[in-house]
Order: sequence, then C-alpha cells, then structure tokens
Amino acid sequence: MLFYKGLLGLASAAGLLYGVLCGVLYGYQTKLIFKPTDLITETPADQQLAHEEVWIGLDGTAVPPHQGLHGWWLPGLPGKLSGLTLLYLHGNGENIGSNLGLAHRYQTMGFNVLLVDYRGYGLSVGPFPNEQRVYEDAIAAHRYLTEIRQISAQKLWLFGHSLGGAIAIELATQRPAAGLIVQSTFSSMLDAVRFSGQYEWMPVNWILTQRFDSAAKVPQLSLPVFYIHGLEDDTTAAMMSEQLHALSPPPKRLWLVPGAGHTNVATTAGPDYFTQVETFVQQMQSAVSIQPPRSPVE
Repeated sequence: MLFYKGLLGLASAAGLLYGVLCGVLYGYQTKLIFKPTDLITETPADQQLAHEEVWIGLDGTAVPPHQGLHGWWLPGLPGKLSGLTLLYLHGNGENIGSNLGLAHRYQTMGFNVLLVDYRGYGLSVGPFPNEQRVYEDAIAAHRYLTEIRQISAQKLWLFGHSLGGAIAIELATQRPAAGLIVQSTFSSMLDAVRFSGQYEWMPVNWILTQRFDSAAKVPQLSLPVFYIHGLEDDTTAAMMSEQLHALSPPPKRLWLVPGAGHTNVATTAGPDYFTQVETFVQQMQSAVSIQPPRSPVE
C-alpha cells in the first residue's frame, strides 16, 4: 500500500511540475521568440552609404528623434529597379544593424530601402515585442512610406526575412503593394516550433499564442509573391516555403538555393541573387495592377 501511495505521490508531483512548465512556456513565449538587442553594431555611416535616419510614430507620421520606430532610409543607387521602394522587415534577432548587408544589396539593385526596427529592437521606443505589436509597427512603416514619403503602392515592394516574412505576409493582406519577396520564412510558428524539436514534450498547440500563421493567410494574397529559401536551412525548412508557394495564388515564384542556410542565401547565390530578384520584379512591374487585399474567406 505504501508503495502505491508513493507512486501516486510521484505522479502528482510530476503532473504539478509539468503544469508549472507549461505555465512558464505560456507566459514567457515572447521572450523565446523575439531576441531583440539595443546595440547597433553596424550603421550605414560605417559603410559610407548614403542614408537618412528616420523616426516613425505608430500613426505613420514622422516624429522627433528617439520617439517611435527608428529606421534608415537608403536612397536607391542607379540600377535596374530604380524608382521602386522596398520596405524591409527583418527577423526575430538583433536589429536593423545586422540586416544592413542584405538591405544594401537591394539598394544596389535600385530600390529605395526603408529598413526599420520594431518596438523593443535597436533604438525603437516601446514595450517588448509581440505578434500584434510587430504587425502594428509594419503598418506604421507602410503608412509612413505611402502618406509621408508619398510612395505609390504601384512602386512599393515588401520584403521579409524569416519572422519578417510572416510580418510581411500579414501586411500584404492589410495594405496595398506592388509585390512581396519572402526569404527563409516559415509556414506558421507552430510548424517552426515542431521543426525545431525543442518542445515535443509540451502541448505547444494549446500553449502557443504567437501564431504567425502564414499558411492560413497566403491564399488571401492579391499581389505577386517571390519565395526564396536555402536548401540547407536548418532553422526554417525549405519545405515551408514550398508549402506557402503552393497555397499562394498566382503570380508567384519559388526559388530554392542549393547550399544556402538561413542567413546566407544572398552571399551563397552570389550574382544570381541579383538576377533572380531583378527579373521577377521587372516582370511583375511590367504588368502591375494593384488590387485591394482580399478579405478572409468566411
């Protein structure tokens, strides 16, 4: 009898511990997903790039320094895509400083690039990020470009890397743009967590509040979309971009880059990166017709 009571006590203790761990994961998941840093280790000035420092309010207006969202406006260099503007939405780690290299590639193609930090990242002012807040930040940046910079939607492209891809997809369902480029993203946060294998012992589907469910959203897209993914990506599997591509309405394209991981697609692809992006954008711009974002299917 004592033996069975002991087993029952152990089971109760294990159940209590499991419940506590589930509660911790539920309460601290934003800390596990978002990895912002406030130290900007590289700036356009360090690379002697022409740029303008910008500060954006949540209503999309220009605000005084050290208020609202912080970003850099990189005027386009002479290139095949001159006259177009790119809103660059980065991933979950660090800040805009660690994304300057890829942003400069787009600047070299001719794009004007707005590279902006979400609240809680870099110098951007505000609370720690969560899913809803980063969506709001992306809308604020879009409003700044279209209302303050007076960028036409026919000339505005959205770019998102990794988590930024999920943010760009959400933005594309809410605001007009000429096209969308999504690199190294995931089909949903649930799929990304399952792919990582870190929480197989947890009821993640019940606990997860930061859903970032791109797979449910891409059927609503009404603009051209170009998915780019490295075949050696061990953070977000290339099959996730394949899934999103399959679910997206045309026009669309999928480019899987051999040998590329999560953060080195452009450097691995080399000059072909410029060719692939420029070709897709030029083809889409020649037939651009802005449609309002589609309403979700009831």
